[in-house]
Amino acid sequence: MVNRPPGKYFDELNLGDHFTTPSRTVTEADIVNFAGISGDFNEVHTSEEFAKRQPYGGRIAHGMLTVAISAGLVARGQA
Repeated sequence: MVNRPPGKYFDELNLGDHFTTPSRTVTEADIVNFAGISGDFNEVHTSEEFAKRQPYGGRIAHGMLTVAISAGLVARGQA
């Protein structure tokens, strides 16, 4: 018997597959910590005053932070 982690390998995914994952709130601490480890201190992520004058009206998470969180949620979720 082969011990295999839950989930699917990339080649087992199909267009249109759906996944249920746990929920996750992205906090200010997540954004600040990611800026620190990535070195991306763009004001749209780190300055509330700057970001509130931008189209989203407030700070936004880094794109790569959302990718990392998504990957973790998929790994913990059910296919």
